[in-house]
Parts: sequence; C-alpha cells; structure tokens
Amino acid sequence: MKSVTGIGGLVEAVRAAGIIGAGGAGFPTHAKLAAAVDTVIVNGAECEPLMFGDQLVMESRADALITGMSLVMDDMQTRLGKPVRGVICVKKKYKTAISAIQSEISGCDNLEILELDNIYPSGDEQYLVFEATGRIVPEGGIPPMVGALVMNVTTLVQVADASEGAPVTGRLMTLGGVVERPQVAYVPVGARFGEIVRAMGPAVDDYTLLVNGPMMGRLTDDMDDVTTKTMGGLFVLPKEHSHVRRMRRPLSTEIRLSRSACEVCRYCTDYCPRFLQGHSLEPHRVMRVINYDRDLDTRTITSAWLCCECGVCDLWACPMSLSPRVIFREFKRRLKDAGVKNPHLQSELTPDARRKFRSVPTDRLVPRLGLAGLDRRPPYNPNPPDISGVCVKLDQHIGAPATPVVRAGDKVRLGDLVADIPENSLGARYHASITGEVASVDDNGIVIRGAAS
Repeated sequence: MKSVTGIGGLVEAVRAAGIIGAGGAGFPTHAKLAAAVDTVIVNGAECEPLMFGDQLVMESRADALITGMSLVMDDMQTRLGKPVRGVICVKKKYKTAISAIQSEISGCDNLEILELDNIYPSGDEQYLVFEATGRIVPEGGIPPMVGALVMNVTTLVQVADASEGAPVTGRLMTLGGVVERPQVAYVPVGARFGEIVRAMGPAVDDYTLLVNGPMMGRLTDDMDDVTTKTMGGLFVLPKEHSHVRRMRRPLSTEIRLSRSACEVCRYCTDYCPRFLQGHSLEPHRVMRVINYDRDLDTRTITSAWLCCECGVCDLWACPMSLSPRVIFREFKRRLKDAGVKNPHLQSELTPDARRKFRSVPTDRLVPRLGLAGLDRRPPYNPNPPDISGVCVKLDQHIGAPATPVVRAGDKVRLGDLVADIPENSLGARYHASITGEVASVDDNGIVIRGAAS
C-alpha cells in the first residue's frame, strides 16, 4: 500500500484522487476529513428502494472498506491524540455483507457493526449519528459538531484505492426498472444515459428515467445527460407510472390540492424524521400557511431550512398524498433569493418519545410507491456497458467548478487528470474515466471520445 502516514498525508491522497461524497451529497472528502472527531460512522444502510450497489461493495470489497475506514480512523487518532471509535451501520437483512465485514474486523476492538432495521430513512446521516452515539446533530448542523463523521461505504473504498494512487473514474451503479437486463455494473463517470439505457434494454416504449432512488431522486427524459460520482442508480419507468405522475406534479397543482384536501391531521409532522429527533420542524404548520394563511410567523416560514426533503411527509405520512416537501422546497428557494439564512440553530434538543415507534418500514413503503415488482436485487454484470465516450462534468461536487487542464485534441488515458481545483477554493479534481481523445472543453464539461470510437 502506498504510504499515506503523517498528518495531511491521507487528506492529500484523497484530494488528489478527486473523491467526493458518493452517498449523494457530493461534499469534497478531503475537506470533510479535516474534522477532528471521536467517532467514524460508516453508512451501509442504502435505504433508498431499488438501490443495491453499496450492498455489493460491502460484500465484494469488505477488505478495502475496512482499509479505508482504518486509514480515516488512524488519521483522526493521530490528530486527536486519543482512540477513535468506528461504527459500521448495516441493515440486519444484509447478511452476506455483515458476514464479509465481520471477517475483516475480527480482533479489532475499536470497530463494531451496528445492525439496523429495514426502515426509511435509515441512511440519513443524522439518523445514523443518533443510532450510533445517542447524540443529536444541532439544527442546521453537521455531524462533526457532535464529534461524529459519517462516510458512505463506496467513499471509503475509494479512500482505500486513493491510498494506492488510484483516482475516482467510475462506480458501481444499479441499472434497473422496467428493463430486460437489470444489473449492477461498474459505470464510468460521464457515461451518457442513452448508452446505458440501451445496455439495459427498455421493456416499454414510452418511458422516463429515474436518477437515483424514488424517494429523493429526480426524473429526466434527457438521454444526453450523464452519470456523476454521486449517482448510484438509473431506472427506466413508464411515463404513466403512478409514481412518475406523482413526482411530476407542478407546484401550482400541489398548492391547489393542499387548499382543497388538507385535513390538518399533522401526520406529516408526526412521522417527520427531523421532528422526531427534536428539531423545530413541523410540516403541518407550513400547510396551514399555504391553506389557511395561519401561522404566518417567521419561525414557521424559515423552518423550511431544516427540511432534508426525504419524502416521508408526502410519500408515506399524508393520507391525501399532499406534499409539504414541495412547499418547503419552494420556501427555501424564495428565502435563498431573498438572502435569508437559516435562523434555527438549537443544539439542546430532546428526541420525541415516540421516535422508535414511528419508523417507516421499507417493505411497506415500496408497494405504496407502486414499485414492489421492481425492488429485487439484479445480478452483477462484470462487463461495463459499451460506452463510446463520456462527458465529465466539472461541478459534480459542492464548491467551485473544477478548472480544465486539458484541451480539445489532447490524448488521455484512463485516470489522467483532466480538471483541477481552483486556487483557494473548495472543490474536487476530475480524471479521465476512459482512454481516448478530448473532443471538447466548455462550461458543460470535458467530452472524451473513446479510443475505439
């Protein structure tokens, strides 16, 4: 293994590899590792329905997962000057993954497995922090504020690879939906959706694409869109599927339906994961603002900043299928445009006494979404989809877009640096995800044609 010892050694290796949070947030991992915490938590919950890539990572690369975790913990311990605890959070139903991880941590006193129930959103980092430590992340806060660091299993495997000099050029993705060849496969960063869909074989003519999971993902019809480092799944769904229609309801329809059908039952609040952890987020109050011009106080409006948009309120709790989440999203947009920052910063919080009784069982959630027949683990395909070229976007992460270091006509090999972090900025590096020739460089990204195309 390439040496990454010494303060800053691991951080620099991770920075050089271009690692960002693979769980979806996309925060540059080298900046995340600057925190000094006493507990490192591994997110192996993969709580979104339809997604299976992280499970395969845990089963097939448990050794790299533990290597990456140990490197992070050793780095933290060096800076803190005291032992660091490691907690690997995995759903108890992932028995093969648990067995593989147990074999790797045998004899490690500072590493443990926390088995989770099959509930949503068990992969939420604030949920994991509370389950693993009993600490509550403050309103508007992040886990390091309570001495914890949460990292996705794929991110930690990438950390292990980075310690040997390997950059991020792709990832395991779940490719499924209404297709003839559902699969979990390694996909290069920047692969076009159209080429991936062709490899899957759509089983319907009139379809749309679901990017990532059905709870927090997005829909697109753009076959020229491309994969990113944070993308874990791509799914083909009929355009007339009930969940597709639900996701595509415009804001105006949401408001009209809310004003005509809201029962003010407060189920949206009673099941809200943030409310159950003591945050001052009460979705039913925002519905009263929209529907009845009630609770028109600053506290109710600005509480939108506390919403993580998990979808529990609209896709599980509301008996009328209304969406406080969409209303919160609009409020956040308007608050941001007005320059209003989050004023909710409470740290002395108490979880709701009914928290453990109000979890959302995933095996009941999936049928409610109309996806029961699609939530089956597909086979692993060791052969990546046939990709003729890629477009490596420069803004897949939180922070400033990367600066290209190549020009049209340059020859690049897999793993070559193609874009770097702007000076004095938060950002991430990007590398060629295939071998070929740079076709174009612009604000949309770096297009690389494959060597055989």
